[in-house]
Amino acid sequence: MGFVNERKEDGTWQTIDRDRNIVLRYLGGGRPQEPIEFNLCIEGKDFLFYAFQKTNRLKSGKLHVDWRVVKIFHLPPTESDKAKLRCVIEEALESFGFASSRENVETLSVTFAHNL
Repeated sequence: MGFVNERKEDGTWQTIDRDRNIVLRYLGGGRPQEPIEFNLCIEGKDFLFYAFQKTNRLKSGKLHVDWRVVKIFHLPPTESDKAKLRCVIEEALESFGFASSRENVETLSVTFAHNL
């Protein structure tokens, strides 16, 4: 099924892939000059990461969203595992889109800081 955005009973949003037991949660931030904070839980293991978001309105009226992941806490030790984590983060942010909605997003890109 893949990732979907859903509203929880407490009114907050999460981006979740139930088949793989992965949940992306927005934690806060995102003010000018501050990254947005996320928690990515993969099968019970938490990864906190920070990302900046930039949006541009396209001619169609929809948005292009550019995510730049700048910090991941508790990176896995091997390059292979780091690459897998980056792929999951990219996939989760692709579904998250903008403010827990992909509805008004036409295009989206995710990049990572060079040290990640």
